[in-house]
Amino acid sequence: MPAPFESLPLWGMRALVVDPEDADREFLFSTLTSAGLIVTATDGFASARRRLVRQPPTVLVAEIRLGHHNGLHLAHIAHWMRRQMIVVMTSRYRDPVLMRDVEALGAAFVQKPLTPGGLLATLYRAALRKGHVDDVWSGARRLASVGGEPHEG
Repeated sequence: MPAPFESLPLWGMRALVVDPEDADREFLFSTLTSAGLIVTATDGFASARRRLVRQPPTVLVAEIRLGHHNGLHLAHIAHWMRRQMIVVMTSRYRDPVLMRDVEALGAAFVQKPLTPGGLLATLYRAALRKGHVDDVWSGARRLASVGGEPHEG
C-alpha cells in the first residue's frame, strides 16, 4: 500500500531541515519523509550552511532561532544560491520584524507547535508560489483527502 502523501506533487524533492530542538527536528523529519520528501536534518547553522552550499536542496525548513545565527541567514544564502528554493521558516514566536524579513525573502512561515497538515499545506502553497506545483486545485483536493488543512502563517 502506498504512503498516503505519495500522490502529492512534493514527492521526491530533497529537503534540508534545521532545528536545534530534537523533538521538533524529528517531527519535521518524519512528517516530510512520510510526505515523500528525501530529508536531511541537522541541528545548527554551521552544518546546515555546509549542506546548503554543497548540495542545495529544493526545500529548506529552518527554525528562525539558531543560537548566534538565525534561520534567516540560511534563507538569505538559499535565496542567493537558488531563487526557486522553497523556504519555510518556523518559530514558536511571531516577531513582526522577523516576519517582514521572512516575507521579503519570499519564504513561508509556520508557527509552532506544528501539525502535519499545517506544515504540508504551507509547504504546498510555498511550492506553488515558486512554480514547483502547477495544479493548485488537484493538489488541494489531494491534500484535503489525507487530512491536510491550510495554515495561514
